[in-house]
Amino acid sequence: MAPLLEKILSGRESSPFILVKDTLEQSGQVLGLELLSYTPSDHTIILVCAETAPDRLLPMIRGQNKKVIIDCYSNPFGWTQASSDSTPKTSPSSASTSASANISNTIVLSLKSVRRATKAISDVISSQHSSFTIYFDSLSQFLAISVPDTFNLIRSITGLLTDSSRIIALHHEDVPDADSFHPDASKPYASNGLAHIATTLITMKNSETIRLEQEDVRRGVVAVKEFCYLPVHGNAWDSAVCEIEHKRKSGKVARETNAYHLDSPTGDLVVVNVWDVVGDMPDIEKLDLEESQTADPAANLSFNLNLTEEQRRAKNDTVLPYLKTQESTGAIYYEPDAADDFDDDDPDDDLTI
Repeated sequence: MAPLLEKILSGRESSPFILVKDTLEQSGQVLGLELLSYTPSDHTIILVCAETAPDRLLPMIRGQNKKVIIDCYSNPFGWTQASSDSTPKTSPSSASTSASANISNTIVLSLKSVRRATKAISDVISSQHSSFTIYFDSLSQFLAISVPDTFNLIRSITGLLTDSSRIIALHHEDVPDADSFHPDASKPYASNGLAHIATTLITMKNSETIRLEQEDVRRGVVAVKEFCYLPVHGNAWDSAVCEIEHKRKSGKVARETNAYHLDSPTGDLVVVNVWDVVGDMPDIEKLDLEESQTADPAANLSFNLNLTEEQRRAKNDTVLPYLKTQESTGAIYYEPDAADDFDDDDPDDDLTI
């Protein structure tokens, strides 16, 4: 049976809204771009670039789909004169770049107002005469401006989805949103809200971190983690573990944990079993035996727990009570006490049986 991640990648499991949640410890960009590479050839790809320059993102996208770029990266707060007003600007790309990447249009937006960005993106989608796949390289940049407006943006796009169109979005779970600075107990966390409306939620985990945690669990040790922004083994680009929650149209929810690694000769993403990426677990019994042989628990005690040779022989020659019972024939021996009263008369003698 094919892994769930492989079915989602290939489109055998349809999903209108795929949300990839990552952290600084493990990026989801590799998986997000791989999902985008499976876009059907007749789809228009709409790239919403909020934290990655379009020129850097375009070479990572495979396929010759027609593309529309929504550039929220070049001038996010309207500092330059070119887009200081509220009107979205169309920025024609160079002829060579447009021809090689098949870019039909580039629109420069400011993130000062998510509502204006919502209208501009909705207009771009409405002008398409074919199915589309819209890719957000980071929803966190929009959430940092306004959480309600970002949810309205997602709602507006989902209202324009056709049967085969879909949204692929990355969300950095450890990046604070606008509501984080003014917490309100009556409001749900933005991350939980996005996970609720997404039809497929993929949570990225670092494979080396999982391996170390599993080793501690099997040893029975809970290691105290020191605070660090990024461990030495963090953000591995060649492999990761994915915890998937997929909501089918029937209402059933499928949960599965898969992993992937990049094939060394070709660089293709290959979906594998989790333990193929995490690695073989160490032989815990062997490690425990080595520890027991090297560490003597009675070495530093104030009293002696060791037996002499004579004491050991006496212990071995002692016959324990349960061994005597096992040697008996099974007969029951009863010795009456002085207070016992025996009556030889039959208590049922008056019955006519």
